Amino acid sequence: MKLHLRSSITLLPPPHEKADDGQVIEDWSRGLDWVKWLLGSVRARTELLMVEGGTMPMSAAWEEFAEGSMRVAIGPALKSAWRSAQAGDLDGLIAADLVLSSELSDAAARRSTRAGAVLLKSTKNARYQAVLGRLREAVEQGRCEGHIAVVWAAVGHFFQLSLTNVIAEYLLLEWDILTRDEPSLTPPVGKFGVAGLTSQIMHEATAESVLRVVDA
Repeated sequence: MKLHLRSSITLLPPPHEKADDGQVIEDWSRGLDWVKWLLGSVRARTELLMVEGGTMPMSAAWEEFAEGSMRVAIGPALKSAWRSAQAGDLDGLIAADLVLSSELSDAAARRSTRAGAVLLKSTKNARYQAVLGRLREAVEQGRCEGHIAVVWAAVGHFFQLSLTNVIAEYLLLEWDILTRDEPSLTPPVGKFGVAGLTSQIMHEATAESVLRVVDA
């Protein structure tokens, strides 16, 4: 599928710029439109992401993903990367990316970095990129791979999305890609639904937070 790509992105003003409430709301609305477009771009260019269905039913593949790579690798990476982006911490983003490289299979890592490259390319001309722009440079310099979870967390923070929204939107992206050929399939609810999984991931302690508690 060939998409008509937008050539540039103009986003929310940086914190030191003044704007009235109406302008802020208008800019925020445009930002949300861009988020949907960016993830749609990834969806259109990605045949398979982290959910590996194979011959098993989609519901079983989703549950395996939820209990496996999402909970063990992707979820913690989203949390760590979003918090690093919030702090303007490039080293933290690179560290989260390197951890993912060590945790994913070779095939999954290739799919992850290809999807991450789509997001990086789509936001290349954005203004006020801050740590997102520095992450792009780090990927171009070979300092990290640019996995989709890390890039998306940085992009999500760039668009002022909360960590909860970043996790939920990632799960929706995975579900939409998995069910591309069966769009009428009812999304799971409860423990394996987007809301349930997001809540679980938000409340699970990361290795970093556990270390902080132990050190204290």
